[in-house]
Amino acid sequence: MRANIFSFCYRFTRFIVTKTLYFFQAILFKPKDLEPAVKLGDSVLSTISFVGTPFFNFPLPTYQDVEVFDLIFPSPLIGSSFKSETSILNIWLKMGLGGLIFKTILKNPRNGNEQPRLQDAYLDGEAGLLNSMGLPGPGIDSFAQAITQSKLWKYNRPLGISIGGDSYKEYIQNIAKIQDAMLPTSFPFFYEINISCPNTENGGTLGENPKLLNGLLTEIRQGNSTPISVKVSPELSDEKLKQIGDLCRKHEKIFINAGNTHYKKPSEVGIYPNDFSMIGGGFSGPSLFLRTLEMVKIFSEFKIPILATGGISTIHHINAAKQNGAVLFGMATALVLDPYCVPKINSQL
Repeated sequence: MRANIFSFCYRFTRFIVTKTLYFFQAILFKPKDLEPAVKLGDSVLSTISFVGTPFFNFPLPTYQDVEVFDLIFPSPLIGSSFKSETSILNIWLKMGLGGLIFKTILKNPRNGNEQPRLQDAYLDGEAGLLNSMGLPGPGIDSFAQAITQSKLWKYNRPLGISIGGDSYKEYIQNIAKIQDAMLPTSFPFFYEINISCPNTENGGTLGENPKLLNGLLTEIRQGNSTPISVKVSPELSDEKLKQIGDLCRKHEKIFINAGNTHYKKPSEVGIYPNDFSMIGGGFSGPSLFLRTLEMVKIFSEFKIPILATGGISTIHHINAAKQNGAVLFGMATALVLDPYCVPKINSQL
């Protein structure tokens, strides 16, 4: 009951705030831009979290632990790599996520693409988001220095460190820096190798070249036994997905993150092109779920753990993905649109 009430209040408040923001942007002759509303919402949530026991503290589900290699997730719900702001990730963990994955980190600091780069969008009648954020972040050196001091480790839940790169060499270098930073610790963590992100110059090449991916995994595994998730694009052909599944099962402690955003032009998802700084971006939302389910079915043939990501927002999505072989379930857009979906789903597991 508490989660349902707060869910309604959150969605209603989000609606009012975004419509008010859009009104002022219009009268000031500025392009429509969702990002300021998201930042305002994050700020308000962070402020409320200081008295957050009734608002954010929800129990984890009972007897729903999922063990993937040496990692134990107390809920199968995972926050996918969309944010790295500790205050917001902390709230989501309080709400009952079993773990989360930090936003993909690259070698150098990045401001990302120009705004507007995040908008409400619609596809097949379903609400979602279109983003071309461009992976803004502090760079691998700053991230490696800060990660071991994160207060998120207090939850003792697995945290994923998502690694990207503009080249094969950068993937190797970035993982080496994180490994050096994490070596003195005993925190439960895993790597995510992001081979699917459209926001980097060459981020998709590893997905399109399974032999190159195989070489990367082989090189990483030399002296490194940390579990690895391979994040795969839904836009790859089924044949490429099968090749990736086949090579991943030959390496130790590898699991698949099946799903990411779909590339769409603004006009395809109900956005005026002048309200988006890029030609296109990554669409996310419930309408992606059918492709996610197809990917889960493909990878289930290879008997490796599967994290299903893309369009998951209800218990029905969870049950369908689970029945077809997924053991973990990644959420991103659902957390932005209504984070109270986490305690609601946990109570139905």
